[in-house]
Amino acid sequence: MTAAVTGAEVRLWLIGEGIAASPSPAMQRAALRARALPGSYDIVDVDAAGLPGVLDRMRGGEVTGANVTVPHKGAVAAACDRLEGDAVVTHAVNTVVVEAGRLVGANTDAMGLEAALREESMWPAPGALVVVLGAGGAAAAAVLAMGRVPADRVVVTARRHDAAVALARRLAGCATTLAIAWDRTHLAEQVAAADVVINATPAPLGDLPLHATDLAASAAVVDLRYRPRPVDLVAAAQAAGLRACDGTSMLLHQGMLSFRRWTGAEPPWDEARAALRAAVDA
Repeated sequence: MTAAVTGAEVRLWLIGEGIAASPSPAMQRAALRARALPGSYDIVDVDAAGLPGVLDRMRGGEVTGANVTVPHKGAVAAACDRLEGDAVVTHAVNTVVVEAGRLVGANTDAMGLEAALREESMWPAPGALVVVLGAGGAAAAAVLAMGRVPADRVVVTARRHDAAVALARRLAGCATTLAIAWDRTHLAEQVAAADVVINATPAPLGDLPLHATDLAASAAVVDLRYRPRPVDLVAAAQAAGLRACDGTSMLLHQGMLSFRRWTGAEPPWDEARAALRAAVDA
């Protein structure tokens, strides 16, 4: 579902917890200005207890739509009146359009990751072995995107092994997906043969069950974090001579795909990219 541009004010929120420093408002506000769309994009920092009240306000017409980030992507998916596209598969929502008091949930993360990796010349060849660290909404999007390669096998690991198992089972139709324990002993063999390693957790390198030296010389490394700059896993991988990128490009692409759904307008890529880079580096 894509909203139509009507000339009315486009009122947007970013819903999450602990998100005061997010660069998304700078990017989305720049996009609205570039397309001469009157509107706003504001942070709504809320915990799980306060989330139902925020969703009620959305249904009441306070906003046109919203982005959703950690830790609420799953809860918002469960609360939406309708899910579309990738949200149906991932059970995670990062984009909501309010349609006559109903919440329509979508997920632009997988398409954003695919666009980012293609832009960075890191999209793997068919038959790749991919390792995904994490079992939340970002990890689900990564597994879904890698299933479109199509990867030969996707290995998922997370601190909560039951969550990794659940994710692997839910997305088994996207790729041959295997969940393994969150420790270096179990992960080392997989990482050593991996074509792509994706960190879809907020954890820094020191808290991950791998070292940069574990990675294959031909591997590509993606850390979906974009702060601190430089992201330590990306820096370590690049120092080892590997191709690597952080989550800035994915944030741009998923955000502009959301912008298109809310407004129906073509995203102003150059203006949005410049605003995002300035905000991330600030």
